[in-house]
Amino acid sequence: MRATWAFAGVMLACVAVPAMAADPAPTQLTLKAVFGSPDLSGVQPRGVKLSPDGTLLTSLRPRADEKERFDLWARDTRTGQERMLVDSKKVGSGAELSEAEKMQRERARIAGSKGIVTYDWAPDGKTILVPIDGDLYLATLDGATRRLTSAPGDGALNPVISPKGGFVSFVRGQNLFVQPLGGGDARAVSSDGGGTVHWGEAEFVAQEEMDRRTGYWWSPQDSHIAVERFDEAPVGIVTRAAIGANGTKVYDQRYPAAGTPNVAVALYVMKADGSGKVKVDLGSNPDIYLARVDWTPDG
Repeated sequence: MRATWAFAGVMLACVAVPAMAADPAPTQLTLKAVFGSPDLSGVQPRGVKLSPDGTLLTSLRPRADEKERFDLWARDTRTGQERMLVDSKKVGSGAELSEAEKMQRERARIAGSKGIVTYDWAPDGKTILVPIDGDLYLATLDGATRRLTSAPGDGALNPVISPKGGFVSFVRGQNLFVQPLGGGDARAVSSDGGGTVHWGEAEFVAQEEMDRRTGYWWSPQDSHIAVERFDEAPVGIVTRAAIGANGTKVYDQRYPAAGTPNVAVALYVMKADGSGKVKVDLGSNPDIYLARVDWTPDG
């Protein structure tokens, strides 16, 4: 009897091996696949964050039908259950991004990304700030969204929720705006932005060479904001060609080439409503870089 069972086991093994060893049909590697987007490694989830209470792991995940469009997903850390929180196609307006946001995405190497490219948890863990197509939305954990801004063609840059959750802030039209998160209109806390003057943004060199994407920083208590102001008038203008799928666009851009003047940078501290503005002493040399800014824990 033992010999019979042993023989049967050998026969089953012989039958199973060919099926296990079968190789999948080879896929032809094309030049389009090698040099196209996404690359051969595929598009990976990005922006992975834990909710403030640690119960949800959120990330931006590419769509199966449009690999460069990202939606916001959440995974329950206790059960492993996953669900889409914000569908960028359903919520977004489809409006074209402002030139400022296009340039910012290019410097962050995400120029081809669509949908949701960043988001910010509220400190109470109940809502998430989600920028889509230049406007801001507040999403709750049940997937409902509330639109906070509406300014087609003049998108909201660098949006964040303040550390205590009292405000949402963003840059629009080269000025910094602050809006109560609980409701109310956005209010500009700077006024002379425009032309060559920018508030709350990171200049070209800071974005490209220092990996700094923002130009303002909230105090831990929500009471004050440190804000960068820069004037790019000293920077020379170059002609640049942007090559795209629909043709080539030529335009002028201020570009700080090596050995040429940089932007004139300054740092201010103000209250959340824009009052009490104080200029920070950065030294007597005007030709400087503002690499990093941070608050002490006590504000």
